[in-house]
Amino acid sequence: MYIIIAILVLVFVVAFYITSKRQSGVQQANANNSVIFIVGDKNAGKTSLLYCLSNQNSSIQTTNSIEPNQTELAKPNNQSVIVVDVPGNNYQKEQFLNKIQEAKKIILVTDSSETSQIGATAAILYNILISIPFQKSKVPILIVLNKQDKEKAYKAPDFEMFLSREIEKIKKSRKAVQEQRENTNDRLRFQESQFDINEYSSIKIVEQSVKDCNIQEVQKFIFN
Repeated sequence: MYIIIAILVLVFVVAFYITSKRQSGVQQANANNSVIFIVGDKNAGKTSLLYCLSNQNSSIQTTNSIEPNQTELAKPNNQSVIVVDVPGNNYQKEQFLNKIQEAKKIILVTDSSETSQIGATAAILYNILISIPFQKSKVPILIVLNKQDKEKAYKAPDFEMFLSREIEKIKKSRKAVQEQRENTNDRLRFQESQFDINEYSSIKIVEQSVKDCNIQEVQKFIFN
């Protein structure tokens, strides 16, 4: 009886040791690699972009992800970068904001052929801009206007104009609402001047088509 118990305890200790080593290895890998987050609303093309970056076929039928996907890309200087695709559901977007301090860069993807995605993109961008990590380090952000292969896709100048309008709406609504616990980091809502994305040198807008893996600007952003 005692021998059986001793064997079970030994097996448990060995299993715990192996698991701990694996977890520490993953943590060490994350510590030694840059993390780039791909964020955006549902159906923006985030997972397809991840497929393109990992040299997989972007035309593979994708579904709305529930958990984050990630891949590790080799950079020309023999270093590597971890790219994490954050699902577009509200829970995962909140989780991303809690981990934004880990971001080396952020790729914000939007379906430029859908007017409804402009408001969602503005909301994500707004929450990034008022986050403490962004305010401290001005994390580089690339806004990717995906699905440029579609006829009704917005071009950068028009998208920028409508995005600024949506940011203004968010500013006014948040300023008007008296919350019990004020977000003291949200200085943006008290700015009297019109929101101008050009005032943020760390933000760039590009037109791409993930469907054809036409992502040269994204690759340049990641590897430079």
